[in-house]
Amino acid sequence: MDVDERKNIELRPLFKKEKILADELFIIPGTPLLYIKREDMIVFSDVHLGFEEAIARGLDYTVRGRGSGYAGMFIPRIQLKKTLNILEKVVETLRPKKVLINGDLKHAFDRLLRQERNEVKKLLDYLLEKNVREILIIRGNHDNYLPLVLKDYGLELYRIFELTIKNYRILFLHGHFDYDIQEYDIIIIGHEHPSLRCFEIYRFPAFLKIPSIYSNHLVVLPAVSPYHPGTQISLLKDNYLSPLVKKYSILEEAKPVIWMSYSSSENMKIPGLIKISTEIIDIDDYFINSEHVSIIEFVNIETALMVCGELYF
Repeated sequence: MDVDERKNIELRPLFKKEKILADELFIIPGTPLLYIKREDMIVFSDVHLGFEEAIARGLDYTVRGRGSGYAGMFIPRIQLKKTLNILEKVVETLRPKKVLINGDLKHAFDRLLRQERNEVKKLLDYLLEKNVREILIIRGNHDNYLPLVLKDYGLELYRIFELTIKNYRILFLHGHFDYDIQEYDIIIIGHEHPSLRCFEIYRFPAFLKIPSIYSNHLVVLPAVSPYHPGTQISLLKDNYLSPLVKKYSILEEAKPVIWMSYSSSENMKIPGLIKISTEIIDIDDYFINSEHVSIIEFVNIETALMVCGELYF
């Protein structure tokens, strides 16, 4: 665990066990966000603003070709509120200078919905009001027509973005297209919305750290959107969307990382978890604004599925 003394918040190293940039790349406890200390930057993915209007209008943009089950329904417009609640907790404590949104800020493929335009503006306005100096937005497969909004803010939509920290090359891209990743040490994507289902009751968003055939690491971010629980982690490459995961990953060695917030009635401790050997799981506890958060890293996907009673492909 690491404490940023200037900002007085406890953070969890992303590569705690691997000891890769353990003093630079962090999971922000209780959120689907990363923090990059050198850049003073938070990173998140897959907000999907406008989803509620798309569903109400019967528009289905499911990538797998299967309906969401919501089409034609009026569902509560909660995504912007939930996103701002997450950001409020983070921004008020970390006060980041930069924000990187790693794709799928909006939802509709083929148009710019009114809700998308209004809520993207509200999100950007919020970040600017909080003195964020730089906003970087990566194009996701849902982000067509987003430049029509971004031009009013003088913002660019990037295909990829690169950083170098202590000789480690880090690549950010959404993950929906193939790309040569050989020259990078860490590749951070979204697109998959990985999650871990437990006992057919609980579903936890998950960070997924995947070694690649090039001896570097893919990091898949969980979705911010509450309406997109995402891809159940699996050992079968065909169950994933990203060509990067399909082509380059070593899924047998991938490590899922989930979190549980005990102040919330919807998140309960996995039965028997504390009795499991620390050789196959690693648990860190955090206390943030009276909220108790446990971050749990499994040694591999197979272990995660066994613990959660979901070992099937």
